[in-house]
Amino acid sequence: MIVALLAFSAIVSAQTAEQPKSPEISQRAAEDFAQNRFEDAAKLYRQGVKQQPDWAEGWGYLAASLFNLNRYAEARDAYLRTTVLTPKNGPSWVYAGFCEYELRDYRRAFDHLVKGERLGLGDDIALASKVHYELGLLWDTAGQFDMGTKELAFFASTGDKSPPVIEAAGLNVLRMPVFPYEIPPAKHDLVMKAGEAGWDVNAHQLEDARKMFEELIAAYPKEPNLHYAYGFVLSVSDQEAAVAELEKELAISPAHVPAMIEAAFLSLEMGHLEESEKLARKAIAIEPKNYAPHNILGRVLGQTGHTEQGISELETAVKLAPRIAAAHFNLAQAYQKAGKNEAATREFAAFKQLDQKQENHDAGAPANP
Repeated sequence: MIVALLAFSAIVSAQTAEQPKSPEISQRAAEDFAQNRFEDAAKLYRQGVKQQPDWAEGWGYLAASLFNLNRYAEARDAYLRTTVLTPKNGPSWVYAGFCEYELRDYRRAFDHLVKGERLGLGDDIALASKVHYELGLLWDTAGQFDMGTKELAFFASTGDKSPPVIEAAGLNVLRMPVFPYEIPPAKHDLVMKAGEAGWDVNAHQLEDARKMFEELIAAYPKEPNLHYAYGFVLSVSDQEAAVAELEKELAISPAHVPAMIEAAFLSLEMGHLEESEKLARKAIAIEPKNYAPHNILGRVLGQTGHTEQGISELETAVKLAPRIAAAHFNLAQAYQKAGKNEAATREFAAFKQLDQKQENHDAGAPANP
């Protein structure tokens, strides 16, 4: 953590030459901070910023001292002061978010973590890891598990299999919208085992993941979301087996819309159009504002000769998710098939523009449909 704080300070000091009116304050405070005397450092840095309110480095080290003392409310206020003085300093924003996360002000924590990440964090892996970890949990607790998966996939790329990472991955796999401290004790072993399987999936170690899921399902055959997660693993190599697992999930959780959507998509890919249509319509009945089942249903109707009805469903999908490139592409193809060339050209152009943007920053929607 100290490495991250020093990196943060270096960015601040590069953006400002302001110093307190008494240079000895800066020197003494720096010495205290370097020796981990954070209480003394905080007092001196507070004196310094009182003398020179625009001393951004002083505010940064004051915030860092308070953060190390677990005085998160005070640290947050100091970090936010640095965001005013150096608004393009990504670490300032993420450390404000860390403080807000500790204070359980999760809405502001999310906003500041995302802003800081977009501004850039340098090459500090420890800092990036903390950002991805907290954002993963925040996405999950908001019920956005696909986005949580994308954040937690970072740890497979770094080889980090530490217990907190595995725990977070397990919550994601089981689609449990809770923070680690809220895990029921009786569920903790299951969460950790599911986390190992989820980590293997993120690391593309699919054979290891498959074995782990088989063991989990044998031990917990009625556990919600396990069959759904295993279905995703199987979809890469065996679509029929994947659909079978998704059907088992739906037997446990009949209103599991993500399982319906994935099964509908795989059925469409395999040419089982009647089954795909049935699942898509069922998903729409439960979540009419979810673009994905409209997208799938539109494609099915187009393939079964119901061109105008298919176009209507695909238009609905685009209205519900205008930033999803695939939705525009499918609508463009339907327009082209129907001879609506001007509309097709418009949608192909929208697809190309969005596809390029999503290569740089994924919009977060499921890619399959």
